[in-house]
Amino acid sequence: MTRRLSLAALTVAVALVFSGASLPAHAAGPGTGSIRVQLVDLTGAPLALAGAVAHVYVSTTDGGGFRYGTTDATGQAVLPELPPSAYYEVKVETPQAGFATYAPIEVDSVNVTAGAATPITMTLAVGATVTGRLTKPDGSPLAQREVSLEGMGEMFQDASVTTDDSGRYTFVGLKTAVVEIFVGPRGAASSLSWYTSVFAERPGRLPSHISLSTRLVHSSYDLQIGVGVPSDPRSVLGATVRVTNTTTGATFDQRTGGVPGIVQPTKFVVPSGDYSIRVLTVATPATPAQTWWWTGQTSPMSTNPAVAATLSVDYLHPVGAFAQIPQGKP
Repeated sequence: MTRRLSLAALTVAVALVFSGASLPAHAAGPGTGSIRVQLVDLTGAPLALAGAVAHVYVSTTDGGGFRYGTTDATGQAVLPELPPSAYYEVKVETPQAGFATYAPIEVDSVNVTAGAATPITMTLAVGATVTGRLTKPDGSPLAQREVSLEGMGEMFQDASVTTDDSGRYTFVGLKTAVVEIFVGPRGAASSLSWYTSVFAERPGRLPSHISLSTRLVHSSYDLQIGVGVPSDPRSVLGATVRVTNTTTGATFDQRTGGVPGIVQPTKFVVPSGDYSIRVLTVATPATPAQTWWWTGQTSPMSTNPAVAATLSVDYLHPVGAFAQIPQGKP
């Protein structure tokens, strides 16, 4: 699982690693202070968790940046070289350990004064786990598909995973929240999303382990085909755009609009598969009705079906084609 905040943050600085049981009382330069972090469990006892990354954002005249500290074997870390401020927000993200992964946590309004180390404790709870499975319409697993999660109202609860060969996805280390899980671009018509409530570890309560029902990922998609303007624009006004599944033979038709001189858009919702595309133009005083076959994205159409190309439509991948009838008479 990747958390976007931690990935972005770790690209701008290198974590400061502290080892051993003791840490310096103060790690700061002239005019600065520091924050001394101690991780604790739900009982308040020190939590011996090494490798957790604590970080704060520091505003400076040259644009600002992050300060990092990585916990040692006693669960302690120091965030050094902090200009005095009463408004630091300290965040901790923990190393992954499967279902036992701790949920990320933040502490607001930490006060730092020059020449001093501010001690804070940060209580970690084992995060919730959510697992589920994605399949295709025929029931076979949908492998290597990205599944995303966002906490409702939780700005930094944001993760993505990829389904395994059985179509299964798993999120670990989740904070208590209502979360939205979705497949495909956020907010797109073709995306699939669902919600669930999760609970991290609480005093006397284990974290929730939620197994969601299998989700059938959309077997249809919006296929868009634009018909270019031929020499006789009237021949494509009200023309029929036909797509045919080359495996099943299923045919889908759409009519173009009636505005001359523009690319004529058509839109289909079709099952995944390979499709041939043809345009059945209308007869005009200057041009007889014709059937034109799509021969490729950058090639003009042809009246010869033997040179027709196919367009592949797959799960959640935007697909479009441009159907250009050659200029002049066929």
